[in-house]
Amino acid sequence: MAVSKAHIKASKKYNAKTYKAFTVNAKIAEYQKITDYCNKTGISKAQLLLRSAEYVIDNDIDILSMTAVSEEKTAPAPTEEK
Repeated sequence: MAVSKAHIKASKKYNAKTYKAFTVNAKIAEYQKITDYCNKTGISKAQLLLRSAEYVIDNDIDILSMTAVSEEKTAPAPTEEK
């Protein structure tokens, strides 16, 4: 079924007053990790990022002082005993 010009105009007006867009630049590895997770779980990238941001804000989580999970999994380098 074709969408009328009036419907398109009304949708544009609604979207303009209801939504704000933003762009995220991610390193290729980070982008791939997010893409893989979204494909595995069936969630869109937009929903993942918005829900994650809301979770951090709602739970007052200080993400600036957090260690990345990939850094936590890395075992410390063995020290040489003398």
